[in-house]
Amino acid sequence: MSTLAVARRYAAALVELTSEKGSLEAVEKDLGKLSGVLGGAPALRAALLNPAFKVEERKAVLETVLSKLGSHEHTRNFLFVLNDRNRLGAFDAIVEEFGSLYDTQVGRVRANITSAKGLDAASVETLRTHLQKITGAKDVLVTQETDPTLIGGIVTRIGDLVLDGSVRTQLKLLRDQLTAGDAVGEA
Repeated sequence: MSTLAVARRYAAALVELTSEKGSLEAVEKDLGKLSGVLGGAPALRAALLNPAFKVEERKAVLETVLSKLGSHEHTRNFLFVLNDRNRLGAFDAIVEEFGSLYDTQVGRVRANITSAKGLDAASVETLRTHLQKITGAKDVLVTQETDPTLIGGIVTRIGDLVLDGSVRTQLKLLRDQLTAGDAVGEA
């Protein structure tokens, strides 16, 4: 089974369980914390994924880390299941899938805004509010990037939807029209 299929199956099961038990938000926070810890500690990640270590040894390491993070019981049990089934290698993919399912569950969408220059907080908030109205989401989480090649305007990505209002794209469209003869008018 592919990593993506495994991730979807485990993430869906975790969302279902934690929704029923009322621990969805706590588990989401725990997974984010653990993901950050593993991202900043490659030696720890390598140890947890190393098949040379016994399942019990990896579980002891997980127990220590999760205790220090103050993880919820459901998070702990879930990670122990992943460990027992040798699925810790799919952890990042599971966290990503869980995040998507969590967003859907709580009515949240994620938007990435790219502009030629950084936007001030008021502009970002205006965009966030507008995107919230467009999508009908309860909340919109906005991340920002800059790309000077856009010249001006913004490009907004929400999932597979791309709203491209950049000057670069408008100039390209104009050039394409001119070279195709579509913009030839009467004088």
